[in-house]
Amino acid sequence: MEKYLLYGGKIILEYDEKNHIYSVNEKQVYGVTSITGILGKPALIYWAVNQAINFLKLNLVPGKALDEVQIKQLLENARIAHTKTKNTAADVGTMIHDWVAQYVKAISEKKEPPKRPVNKEMKAAIDGFFRWAKESQLKIIRSEQKVYHDKWQYAGTLDLEGIVNGKRAIIDLKTGKSLYPEAFLQASAYLKAREQETGKEYPGGVIIVRLSKRVEEGEKIVEPFEAVRDENVDTHFRCFLNCLQIYRWQIKVKRENLIKKINGQTSKIG
Repeated sequence: MEKYLLYGGKIILEYDEKNHIYSVNEKQVYGVTSITGILGKPALIYWAVNQAINFLKLNLVPGKALDEVQIKQLLENARIAHTKTKNTAADVGTMIHDWVAQYVKAISEKKEPPKRPVNKEMKAAIDGFFRWAKESQLKIIRSEQKVYHDKWQYAGTLDLEGIVNGKRAIIDLKTGKSLYPEAFLQASAYLKAREQETGKEYPGGVIIVRLSKRVEEGEKIVEPFEAVRDENVDTHFRCFLNCLQIYRWQIKVKRENLIKKINGQTSKIG
């Protein structure tokens, strides 16, 4: 269990990395990513269907007969094809985040930075990060900072806090194929938690930086990065608080239903 002293040591935030659970005073508090996870992503449904279709295209051979077991295995593998792709992408994204965090820590401690990755996707994304950092005159203040909002009682881990083009801002790194609106809700939640704890202002607002993992022949980077700044943090944060209320309601309903089932009562809600 990791422990972090926040608010001048008045609050001890604990983080269970294995289960991704935050707690304060031994009471669980909800994480920013879980809270914004209630928002639907309709585009992912079509993506998942296409993953299944592509799998079948690669594995169905015209004229080749399949028995009952082979058909079942083929359909099962098609059903989970999107999960395998998603998990692989998530692993690469996590490794990119970890590399950037190790680099920032090494630089701040005046130690030798980690070696550049050999993997083409990781290398493309990290090269994009350095290009964006140079163009935006980034001065990193901290990375992988644990945050907690003592009024709204949520926690999270921000990617970067720094000075971008002369303004203090919260930076969230993404490695997906596109940017989703909830990224601004997440970043605004991190910013407001830091404001609450430190009393500092963030005139640079929130910045979402999407690092491309795609490369072409000759290792030419395609769209090395996509950066979007938004200073309208209050609007995003109000929406985040709405998500927080809905998320708490969902948890409450699930717990009440579980108790009813344990007690042998009806699980219907009136």
